[in-house]
Amino acid sequence: MRFNIYATITISSGTIIALIILGIVVAILAILAILYGIIVLRRIGIASKKIDYFFEDLSYKSEMLNSTVDTVSRFSNYVDILDAFTKRNVKSWVKVATRNKDIVYKLIDKLKEFANSED
Repeated sequence: MRFNIYATITISSGTIIALIILGIVVAILAILAILYGIIVLRRIGIASKKIDYFFEDLSYKSEMLNSTVDTVSRFSNYVDILDAFTKRNVKSWVKVATRNKDIVYKLIDKLKEFANSED
């Protein structure tokens, strides 16, 4: 048995035209896939920017809220001190004073400044 390695392949002109048309269709599909990928990546970029802006906005608002909470906390401490002072309740005054030493020291300094002022 002998095998012919160099077999002749005959391709008709219709087959060549079909292969060219198939190549064109594949090229067009590849171009469309690349354009679709570019559009998808662009939309992902826009969405990620929006998410980034959202978290930046949340962090900014939380910083603003943090200062508001700090102000309310200080104000409530001042109210507690004033309440204990006006009721002349020594136990509650000592309790508030030990819980808020820095605020009490600031208040005492302000009272000293007020007492020492000549106006």
